[in-house]
Amino acid sequence: MSRFFLFLLAMGSAIISLPSFASGGSYLVDDAAITPASHCQLESWLQFRTTARTATTVPACSWGAVEFSAQLTGGVHSGAGSVAPGAKWQVFNGSRVSTALDAGVTAQGGRVRGSIAYAASTVQLDEAGRWLFNVNLGATHQRGEPTRRILGGGIEFAASASATLLAEVLDTASEGRTLQAGVRLPFGDNSIDLVLGRALGQQADRWINMGLNLAF
Repeated sequence: MSRFFLFLLAMGSAIISLPSFASGGSYLVDDAAITPASHCQLESWLQFRTTARTATTVPACSWGAVEFSAQLTGGVHSGAGSVAPGAKWQVFNGSRVSTALDAGVTAQGGRVRGSIAYAASTVQLDEAGRWLFNVNLGATHQRGEPTRRILGGGIEFAASASATLLAEVLDTASEGRTLQAGVRLPFGDNSIDLVLGRALGQQADRWINMGLNLAF
């Protein structure tokens, strides 16, 4: 199966799915990395919750130090489909520390429903680069609601050349904490994700994400 066919399959699964909501992504906490300049990537995942099933795809391409993306989400029993365009600017890329600024909006039913802006930093904790720490700090706003602070942190550990373990927590003011843990299985420049999540705030829920990430 070619990468091009997988790209079309993932795009189509999100666009033709039944109505859904805007997803925060397969991972809760973003790293500071972007797609290499003049290259593209496609992150796609299926999410299985107790109340909804969704399919999400995020095509992204970089121009210089800026990555442009558009998250498309569709699903079953979860509202109207959504699109979330965004831009991520890598402002610093050092040997052990990197930082990026990310901003985007979510549109649903032809109207902007929310926005988000945050800074993402990645710290390499050891010389070999097996341990990485990611931290996000910013704010999110939903239409008709007050702006909320978001703070997240995550640890990645490259257990082997074929498996990276991850654990993360995201705290959103007045909404509580959300936890995720999982494994990423790389093959070449691509990877497969399996992530388990749980919300501890006002809307307690659990889910499983199954993801496929492709680089072009």
